[in-house]
Amino acid sequence: MAKVLEFKASNIRPFTSWLKRFSSIDNSLLLEIDEVNKEFLAKTYNPEKSVVKFSRISFEEAGLELSSKPSLKSRIKVGIYHIPRLMKSLDHFVSEDFYLGFKYDEMIGEDSGLVGTSILLKNASLKMNLTCTPLDIFRYISDNLFITNIAQIQPDVSFELTRAKIEKINSLCNLDNEYRFLDFKTKDKKLNVRGKTFEFSLADSGKAETGISIYKAEFEKIDDENYNVELSDEKIIYKSKDSQTITVTSMVVKDEKYDESTTDF
Repeated sequence: MAKVLEFKASNIRPFTSWLKRFSSIDNSLLLEIDEVNKEFLAKTYNPEKSVVKFSRISFEEAGLELSSKPSLKSRIKVGIYHIPRLMKSLDHFVSEDFYLGFKYDEMIGEDSGLVGTSILLKNASLKMNLTCTPLDIFRYISDNLFITNIAQIQPDVSFELTRAKIEKINSLCNLDNEYRFLDFKTKDKKLNVRGKTFEFSLADSGKAETGISIYKAEFEKIDDENYNVELSDEKIIYKSKDSQTITVTSMVVKDEKYDESTTDF
């Protein structure tokens, strides 16, 4: 028999802002609700699996107060087919307090667990019932797989990446937007990021020679926050200092026939 996890909501903006960070990668999302730890969490990746993002936010930070009696020992998995559509639905409830409910049922079988069936929204003048999408369209990534495998490297270089530097890199990328890559390379014990027409110094590097190339489009998936970054010749791991978010970008292998080349600085 279906049950409902219920919340009182006053300011939904933090929750919709958190959801938005995933929509830059994919419009669909497998949302997990952890009643024990009082938090929402999710992992998502692009079709090429070259960008993977994991983030979590507490109920309190999301502007939500749990109103149903705590009773769950496992997470509820909620399939969201179109994040922007859910965000637009939530926008209808920003002006006053409202009810938010996640209706769920228990799935029996090989993939047993608690599965969201619909999202309920209600205030004094409006009611909405949004059907959840089936979970079989998602490939589930466990916390352990992400932390110990996807977001695990032996870094060649570790450094801090500020909002200001992210803005600077994106601005420089716009100046040579015909070039698809960002090249992170060490030179004279400095880590630099290069496009076709620019080379920007990021940090000191104790390693004589290392580097990685990624697509510019992958760097654009990084949220506007401050990060501790770990870099190897296979992956770059961005650990946010402002939220509980980790983003991983993977190397791209350039086609040998690809005739674009950077300037010799």
